[in-house]
Amino acid sequence: MVEVKLIFCPQCEDVRKLAFDLRRCFCGEAWGHYCDDGLNAVIGGGAIPLGFENKSFVEALKTRPVDRMGKRFEAFVIPEKCPTVIDET
Repeated sequence: MVEVKLIFCPQCEDVRKLAFDLRRCFCGEAWGHYCDDGLNAVIGGGAIPLGFENKSFVEALKTRPVDRMGKRFEAFVIPEKCPTVIDET
């Protein structure tokens, strides 16, 4: 399963997509970035990692309706102990 990782800041409730460069939430407290391998990530500042499964997201985009609720896709909260997320908080 391929995942996109995001971080949620409990202080300002901002959500940001991780990238190779350092990303911070709106208030600047939570931060994170991907490691060079593109799979592992480092987060800090109280960031809560989130993810969604790319295949279900792409399928939802392909079937995006014009004027009604779109198709749901799989999103999840990444557990506190996750081998691909290093929390430096």
